[in-house]
Amino acid sequence: MALQRLRSPDKRASRDPKPRVLYVEDEDPNWEVTEFMLRSQYELVRAVNARETFARLRASKFDLILMDIQLQGSELDGIQITQILKGRYSKPVPSYAQGQVVDCPILFVTAYEARYQRQELIDAGGDELITKPVDRTRLLLALSKLTVRSIFPTV
Repeated sequence: MALQRLRSPDKRASRDPKPRVLYVEDEDPNWEVTEFMLRSQYELVRAVNARETFARLRASKFDLILMDIQLQGSELDGIQITQILKGRYSKPVPSYAQGQVVDCPILFVTAYEARYQRQELIDAGGDELITKPVDRTRLLLALSKLTVRSIFPTV
């Protein structure tokens, strides 16, 4: 009987994959800062407008969506995109967005907290709100809260 050397398992292979997050953000600096803050714990994918958001969602599954509200150059703002994704949009849905409904949590990220009431954003289909400039600790706590809530929904 020959002895065989046991190799330690590859730690990367035994880890769960990083949660995938779609960040709908039109401004490069906001994307870059957030991507830097989260890249060690999350896989971030960016969309800069409504069309790109729906294309990304058609192509891939995401665990969570970070949604900016004000999207320059987009046909729809973040609230309207969220309403469509949660089946709450009352106007005709653009053809590129038809059939797009998600069940993952949506975290609104905005610099205009005073402009929007939290309840208005919840009614639109959002799950949480965080303000810019984004504080890393608050963002990670909000993401953790939403992740746990999606795994263990309240009864």
